[in-house]
Amino acid sequence: MSRDLEGQPEARPLHDAPFATATAQGNDLRPGSAPGRRAASGRSGGSTARPDGSRDPQTHFDPAEAYLAQLGPGSQRTMREALEKLARWASDGRCGLDALPWQLLRIEHTYALHTRLVATVAPATAHKHLAALRGVLKQCWRRGLMSAEAYQRAIDLPPIRTRGRRRALRLGFEELRRIDEACRADPGPAGARDAAMLALLYGAQLRRSEAIGLDLSSYDPDTGRLSVVGASADEEARHFVANAHARDALDRWIDARGREPGPLFHPVNKGGRIERRRLSQQALYIACQKRAAEAGLPPTSPEDLRQADPTVRPPLEKSPAESREASRARLRVLSRSRPEYGPPGQPAGPGNPAPHGMRSG
Repeated sequence: MSRDLEGQPEARPLHDAPFATATAQGNDLRPGSAPGRRAASGRSGGSTARPDGSRDPQTHFDPAEAYLAQLGPGSQRTMREALEKLARWASDGRCGLDALPWQLLRIEHTYALHTRLVATVAPATAHKHLAALRGVLKQCWRRGLMSAEAYQRAIDLPPIRTRGRRRALRLGFEELRRIDEACRADPGPAGARDAAMLALLYGAQLRRSEAIGLDLSSYDPDTGRLSVVGASADEEARHFVANAHARDALDRWIDARGREPGPLFHPVNKGGRIERRRLSQQALYIACQKRAAEAGLPPTSPEDLRQADPTVRPPLEKSPAESREASRARLRVLSRSRPEYGPPGQPAGPGNPAPHGMRSG
């Protein structure tokens, strides 16, 4: 990737950028390359290899783990997923979060990551990924793995333009019923999982990170008690008792999932096989979109379900005559309550129109 020193770097496909530029500078980002290891271990805080090839924990410093250690449990899961994705992108799938030498990233690499984020994810998600990237690079600078100039240039990225904020849906009893029926219409384990997961989103008003952070031990099937760990380290745990509907949904999913300890919600592939790992926030978002579409509703996010009000029921249908009479009554009330306006110092009246915002006293 070439870069104009007077302006922004040239944007090229990410898989072409990291290795060509880094190798030209003697810093290969691929795991196991000699230049990359020398650059990583030749600075203060680098890793020292033992004769058996393992790292000495007394001298090894992992900037990604140092950054994640500053966050609460919920934020750690979110930012870990973001950093894992960035590491895969930066290395063309060769490195994960723990293997990527973050201190070797330069403006060519961070700008390519920025370009790909803008093209593939929502602005808010892109901001989250860039915040995680800046946090890790800051740890590299603090430990002397990056110079101040290299750090400042690597994080000097253009702002991301945010699109208009999507209007939140007002979900009530009828919409929640239709989403629940769409989940229960799926006889596979994904249907049971989504019914339980969405019931907790609007029943306990859980955040995305809280929902996917639940473990099997967080729920007591005998009492229906659910314990939710807060997103931040200083937030106290909350406790809920599931009603009959939520308990039925949770029991159906646990029967399909099994009683093995671990995350409460797992991914389910297209073949209906449950994968024994924690569900991601993106998978939760996709599940909400899918079930809302099956229910004939507009695109629905986990935040819409969290803010839903099951007590809101659809109004009773009125006959055409009743609707016309209600409209006439509403117009009569508006005509009586409409204030009259006029210029200051003059009496207001129908023949004396007034400019906007000027009420006569």
